[in-house]
Amino acid sequence: VTDMAADWLKRPRDDKPWCLMIGHKAPHSFYFPEAKYEKAFERVRVPYPETAFMLDDKPTWIKERLHTWHGIYGPLFEWRKKFPDDRPEAVKDFENMVHGYWGTILSIDDSVGRLVAWLKQTGQLDRTIIVFMGDNGLLEGEHGMVDKRTMHEASIRIPIIVRYPALAQGRVVAPQVLTEDIAPRLLELCGAPPIENIHGRAWIKLARGGAPSWRTAWFYEYNYEKQFPYTPNVRGVRTDEWKYIRYPHGDGSPDRHMAELYHVKSDPAERR
Repeated sequence: VTDMAADWLKRPRDDKPWCLMIGHKAPHSFYFPEAKYEKAFERVRVPYPETAFMLDDKPTWIKERLHTWHGIYGPLFEWRKKFPDDRPEAVKDFENMVHGYWGTILSIDDSVGRLVAWLKQTGQLDRTIIVFMGDNGLLEGEHGMVDKRTMHEASIRIPIIVRYPALAQGRVVAPQVLTEDIAPRLLELCGAPPIENIHGRAWIKLARGGAPSWRTAWFYEYNYEKQFPYTPNVRGVRTDEWKYIRYPHGDGSPDRHMAELYHVKSDPAERR
């Protein structure tokens, strides 16, 4: 993917503005790091997260997911077949999965470095807006789960890193920015005319020092997928301090799963 992106960048374009979106598929299970990174983390101990075994007060569907493709005891690790009664070996298998994931991320870092180096060599770096972000967070054992699709913090939190010297440098923005904020603000930075009725907020103001009327809450939704039957419908609200999640069945009948309420300000790992 990076090779194709680099080839496209090198095409002559008479100094016209350009936009390039690159989506790397490698950090999706299963994980196959490049040979040079296969053993990059082999000495790093990776235990299950504490919340992997704190399920007593969680909805039933989360406990039922443990032995599915999206649970820590599922076929993604095949630990039951290999090590039926030996948890230390099971942990090691989980560790191998995480090592593989991290190894693929090192290659993403390399790819970003190649593209930044090209921008620098061609004198375009400081007049190019670079956005590094993900499409979802990833559960790695939290609440006994792997994959995504839930409203828990490990799933909904993603990196959003913007580099553009004319905007700001070295600023970390604490308020909640959403993926829908990205596209309209990039157009704004590029001087394009505003688009009517588009979702998203002006995070540029945050980067430049603050936005007093910034959002303090937002709505989350996920719709059940037949091919991934391990997660029900999800609806929830995330505020700066709290999170409320419920699981409506979709036919107007009462919810079939217990709702969840977390004070994420004091309990960011959602232990209670």
